[in-house]
Amino acid sequence: MRFGLHLPSAQAGANANDVLDVARTADRLGFDSVWMFDHLFTPVDLDSKYPYSRDGSYALDAEDPFFDPLGVYGVVAGATERIRMGTGVMIAAYRHPIVLGKILATIEQFAPGRIVLGVGRGWMEEEFDALGVPFERRGARLEEYIKALRALWSGEPSSFQGEFYSWGEAGFLPAPTTKLPILIGGHGDAALRRVAELGDGWVVTTSRGQGAGVDAVSARLDVLRAEMDKRDRDFAELEIVYPNLLWFSDQTNPKMPLTGPAEEIAASVKRLEEIGVTTAHMIVFGPGPLVCEAAERFTEEVLPLL
Repeated sequence: MRFGLHLPSAQAGANANDVLDVARTADRLGFDSVWMFDHLFTPVDLDSKYPYSRDGSYALDAEDPFFDPLGVYGVVAGATERIRMGTGVMIAAYRHPIVLGKILATIEQFAPGRIVLGVGRGWMEEEFDALGVPFERRGARLEEYIKALRALWSGEPSSFQGEFYSWGEAGFLPAPTTKLPILIGGHGDAALRRVAELGDGWVVTTSRGQGAGVDAVSARLDVLRAEMDKRDRDFAELEIVYPNLLWFSDQTNPKMPLTGPAEEIAASVKRLEEIGVTTAHMIVFGPGPLVCEAAERFTEEVLPLL
């Protein structure tokens, strides 16, 4: 099991110093990765429903800063020594694949093997409208987008002819120094089919009606295993990233298995590893010092129990 820490780059009071402090702390403590969310703006009047809350409400307000993950990739790459950086997830359609592919390949040259790209189809219709990108057929667009990135990063001149993106033969060097993993987010069966068909891993999400906690994740992973079997792919090849809240307390909550006493958090980590999760992406909402304190406690109190 590998451990990732979420950067405080999108929340009330988010600031550059906290993002850097958390990234450097994670690097120093031996965490495998740091992670970011992705949105370009927060509407003052939001009509779209957030798919991962009970009532569709979204946690951020228009006054809350939301740092761009591409900018953070570059800054954190230069500010740390070894830690991987990932998005959980980036909304691919918001950036043309040539632009995104060029930026990430460039950053990866300065941080070889340290870039992980998590992508999703998106849910906030207001952003699509503002960018002039159709909200319909987002899944099909995402699938083509992944194929386009693979062509861009091949290291050879490439052309691409698709429904949504097309270009004539051209060179796109520099290519990444190694295969850049593309993880796919989403909770539905279509998302899991997409992972099995095109992805290097899944950023785990469950939604209303699918349950929460380890048992719910296990059930969804069984569906993903079946999809991998249909395509004669080995499930063990996938990186399975599980984002969830990390919080130390006297109380346990089965829906949030990384909360509670250290012993219970360690037991949940072992169970997650047993069902196939490869990376626990731990989220602490709060200012940078609070995130760093929780990370320190995890390494001091939980890791010795594993």
